[in-house]
Amino acid sequence: MLCIDDYSRMTWILFLKHKSEALKKFETFKNLAKNQVGRRIKCLRSNKGGEFILDDFNEFCHKHGIRR
Repeated sequence: MLCIDDYSRMTWILFLKHKSEALKKFETFKNLAKNQVGRRIKCLRSNKGGEFILDDFNEFCHKHGIRR
């Protein structure tokens, strides 16, 4: 999974064995980005892959104020 900050173009690569790991990796990435950059994730763009349309993923984003 590739995560790119649109403003700074800083890029993180998260390795997944299965697409079902995407939510757990994104939670970890969210905390990592908060600690490294000092800002919170406000918006998430995706390629509409199956791993990003799960109800759990949408619920997580809604809970943390991340616009999809």
